[in-house]
Amino acid sequence: MNDVKCVLFDLDGTLADTSKDMCDCLNNILERRNLKKVDCLQLKFHISRGVVGIIEHASYVNGRSVDSSLMRSEFLEDYKKNCITRTELVSGMDFLLSELENMSIQWGVVTNKHYKFASKIIEGLSMKNRSSCLITGNMVNNPKPSPEMLLKATDLLRLHADNIMYIGDDERDIIAGKSAGMKTATANFGFIKNDINYTSWNSDYILNKPQDLLDILKKL
Repeated sequence: MNDVKCVLFDLDGTLADTSKDMCDCLNNILERRNLKKVDCLQLKFHISRGVVGIIEHASYVNGRSVDSSLMRSEFLEDYKKNCITRTELVSGMDFLLSELENMSIQWGVVTNKHYKFASKIIEGLSMKNRSSCLITGNMVNNPKPSPEMLLKATDLLRLHADNIMYIGDDERDIIAGKSAGMKTATANFGFIKNDINYTSWNSDYILNKPQDLLDILKKL
């Protein structure tokens, strides 16, 4: 019998493809500074590290450090205004979420992203009233890979950790999920570079596409 009562998703690359909006904001700032733009396909592999990883990649592309507190604040301000312009659910995700709802399985989002961005994205994707929870990095003292965010979700959902599955596309997601006592699944369709050995993360399951979760749940 399936004992999964809730599925929690990481946001960037797992639930939604946020890379285009982040890339557009970064490239607009780089262009204003007469700096080289980044390739959006390459940038997505650095998004899991937030604004720090994004600007580090821009520094690499330009062959010198372009990082500054002003650039970070400018990026975050631009991104706040444009974080839902081209962001969309990962292909097949809406179908998966609908099937989970049909199976009376709750779902929610746990992301290191700040609430001011994540909430706007969830609302822009028309997911606000469907999601059971949204836990963001600024809500806790220790974001992922600490399990603190996921444990906060268990309290909010009033569920035991072993009744929850956490899905993410970064090793920190899997570490956090396992530390919280949840079942874990690697989103191989997310922002994972080809040379990353994601099998070494030792998640319970690997999903090559969102719908793979349905086959797993049927076997539990």
